[in-house]
Amino acid sequence: MSNETDWDELSDEYTEHTPAIIGETIRPQRAITMDGIDDIFAGRPLADQPRRKADVLYKAYLTPDMDAQVRAQAEREHIGKSALIRKALAAYLTANQAQPAMA
Repeated sequence: MSNETDWDELSDEYTEHTPAIIGETIRPQRAITMDGIDDIFAGRPLADQPRRKADVLYKAYLTPDMDAQVRAQAEREHIGKSALIRKALAAYLTANQAQPAMA
């Protein structure tokens, strides 16, 4: 019996149980602010430009089927449900207005 660690074997074992890193690495070209850190911890990637804060609250009632679709799509895109709904609303407004919506 040996006390030596086989680092290659250990690495392979960890790789089997570790989820793959999704997406590309982003290196911001600007200083990270506290708002940026809040976004990072909320699961939102840093944008090239600071995003406008969403501070107006609307309520929307969804059917159970819509809720399931929102949850699944948000998970696929690795964004929050509110961010997905804002994204969909911005796309709808852009498609139906002469002036682009602000996402």
